[in-house]
Amino acid sequence: MKGKGLLLIIYLLALLAGAYGQAPKDMAAPDYTVKGRLIQAGTSDPVEFATVSIFNEADSTLVTGGLSDVQGVFNVPVKPGEYYIRIQFMGFEDVIISEVKISKETPIYDAGSVQVRENETLLEEVVVQGERTQMELTLDKKVFNIGKDLSNLGGSATDILDNLPSVQVDVEGNVSLRGSENVRILIDGKPSGLVGLSSNDALRQLNGNLVESVEVITNPSARYDAEGLAGIINIILKKDQNKGLNGSFQVNTGIPDNHGGSVNLNLRRNWINFFTNVGVNYRRYNGNGYSEQDFFNASATSPSFTERDRTHDRGGISYSTRFGSDIYLNDQNTLTLSFLYRYSDEENKTSLIYRDFYQPSGLDSLTLRNDNEGEGDENLEYSLNYTRNFLRKGQKLTFDFQYQNNNEQESSDLVQSEGTTFNNQVPFLYQRAVNDEIEERFMIQSDYIHPFAKDGRLELGTRYTDRLVGNDYVVTERNEDGEYEVDTNFTNEFEYDEDVFAVYGIVSNKFNKISWQLGLRYELTKLVTNQKTDNQRNEQNYGNFFPSAFLTYQLTEIQAIQASYSRRISRPRGRRLNPFSSISDNRNYYLGNPNLQPEFTDSYELGYLLNLEKSSFYGGVYYRYTEGVEQRLRTTDSEGITYTRPYNVSIERSYGMEFNISQDFADWYRVSGNMNFFRSYVPGGSVSFGDEVLNYDEATATSLSSRVSNNFKLKKLFDAQINVNYRAPRNTVQGKTLSITSVDVGLSRDVFKNKGTLAFNVRDLFNTRKHRSETFNENSFQYSEFQWRSTTATLSFTYRLNQKKQRNRDGENREEGDFDGGEF
Repeated sequence: MKGKGLLLIIYLLALLAGAYGQAPKDMAAPDYTVKGRLIQAGTSDPVEFATVSIFNEADSTLVTGGLSDVQGVFNVPVKPGEYYIRIQFMGFEDVIISEVKISKETPIYDAGSVQVRENETLLEEVVVQGERTQMELTLDKKVFNIGKDLSNLGGSATDILDNLPSVQVDVEGNVSLRGSENVRILIDGKPSGLVGLSSNDALRQLNGNLVESVEVITNPSARYDAEGLAGIINIILKKDQNKGLNGSFQVNTGIPDNHGGSVNLNLRRNWINFFTNVGVNYRRYNGNGYSEQDFFNASATSPSFTERDRTHDRGGISYSTRFGSDIYLNDQNTLTLSFLYRYSDEENKTSLIYRDFYQPSGLDSLTLRNDNEGEGDENLEYSLNYTRNFLRKGQKLTFDFQYQNNNEQESSDLVQSEGTTFNNQVPFLYQRAVNDEIEERFMIQSDYIHPFAKDGRLELGTRYTDRLVGNDYVVTERNEDGEYEVDTNFTNEFEYDEDVFAVYGIVSNKFNKISWQLGLRYELTKLVTNQKTDNQRNEQNYGNFFPSAFLTYQLTEIQAIQASYSRRISRPRGRRLNPFSSISDNRNYYLGNPNLQPEFTDSYELGYLLNLEKSSFYGGVYYRYTEGVEQRLRTTDSEGITYTRPYNVSIERSYGMEFNISQDFADWYRVSGNMNFFRSYVPGGSVSFGDEVLNYDEATATSLSSRVSNNFKLKKLFDAQINVNYRAPRNTVQGKTLSITSVDVGLSRDVFKNKGTLAFNVRDLFNTRKHRSETFNENSFQYSEFQWRSTTATLSFTYRLNQKKQRNRDGENREEGDFDGGEF
């Protein structure tokens, strides 16, 4: 804690030093003042928080400035002199007031009531542009604008991802892209403490109102980390740089308990820009699960058939905040400092009911296992960025530093009882488990872009990352004397240390209609795991090259074709390497495999993009070849206990097609849809762990996922949205997952002269979002279904301070990926 406190003090001192070091030196005496009141022309409403800048009449240098208050009144202290005033406010025309003279004879200049007119040209453009589209397509990425999806309002980051085309979230919160869980999740282009030690839980706790957009990058260039076989999901948080004070406020309430609010504020004052995001939520959700399992080789003392019911009540309060500043040292140099803090405190209750049926004895038993868990997470992140823009357009040097410190503690009390009915239960097992996990992560990187010729660009960069994770898991069990003793079968202390050094180079250019890019990244990895309990230490050292290539042919101004290639890696981490298991369910154990090796994938993609005035279309085919594929394999012993452990099984060949389409059928009706069809093949074989040998069958999986969004604009009434999601069945090496269909609906209405929006949504309208699966192994067959939470309904209200609703010309301001000039 001392180290975190010292870092926070250093950060605050740096922030204050930057502020005072760059503040205007000519601060005015309070005796001399420029004042006035800003009102909107035509309505006489006050214009709040507009920027009032005072310039020297002789050389137009900025002297000082201020903001109007909620009544539109401004009072700006100045020194004696001759000035002119510039009044600026987003969406309104600038106002210039000349011949402002301050002297001993006239110490106060009163501008009176100043009328500020809306920018008519801007308003006309807004009408032509229409509202910002929900999904913006480029050939190298898809950008999803979260605010336009009504089903996301009041939800978490997990809800947002689960609503995106080609992205799925399973029962444990694991995120997959195009059928693969090997996907890298970034925040604002970098690893972040908002993802936390467990990205599954952290994303559930991250307030979705803080998210501006999500980028899905299926074939990243050499600029990005090579981690993530299926690609990268980049979550962009809200941040503004418009002058003056602006932002948004949101509150929400829902059933089951989903109450919270968020604030996004930005204050731009000439040489400095302050930004902050704050979100707090209280959520509780109830879920349930059911499974039935047949045991083929059951002994006389073990069940031949078991039914399991699971219910859980999970949730609590979560809080996240990010604040920082952009300090504009001059026109070419910018320093950005930011601090992020996330905290959550949850109380989780889980109940398991086992009904065991014995053959041929016919003796049945009923077992209850209750788990009361307290969970607390704390994540801190300090970031510094320096950007140097050179005089030559496009030439830029950046430097980034980031430090994270994450802590997570789980404490469980478990009681297990047994009987033949609920009425004659006898408690016989009392256990406690405490899991302390810490993570420290240090990152430093630098990137340089050098333009050449007309459209050429050379990029060079380097990054070093050091990540240390420690896990201390202690299990105690009550003995006959009522005292708790350490259970050495589960108690363990585990450390994971990962160092990655990377360098990359990218060269790109454009000739007529052809744009190309070639990149090469080299990563040197040192990975050390240390299971201190039984003195198992494993070290892996490897260096790998990761090439990437992009080729785009611009058929016309609205049509383009792109071919791309990249090589990726997935390194085993944390729980996947720890050979010890938790005790949350003493009939189903998950154990790590310290012998896991990294997976490598070669990914190829060919895509076609068409942008029309009222529609857009993207169609693409892709192919992935993966070596050292990781699969979770299950075994069941003669007592009916199931063990799951990850293994590098073989290779995998997967290919698919993806289509995205958006069409405006009328001014009031728009449809957008996505379909991802994929097929994968894993040959059969066998793997071993110690003396244990497991056989697995070949698996050919054919599946698809799709989403259709219907958007209605009923003028002067409300906007409406109906989303239909479908995921087809999919085979695995030991069974298959079954289909899922769900429907989300939402309504919104603008209020307070479009400064506010009232929205209502229902997720999983028919309560059908249930994950179902079938699993086979040599000793058993299991059918299971699980629902993390049931249908939810959320009501939210958003108020925008000095902001218009997000608007954008179709295709304008899109990220241009790996090329400048908008080739994509």
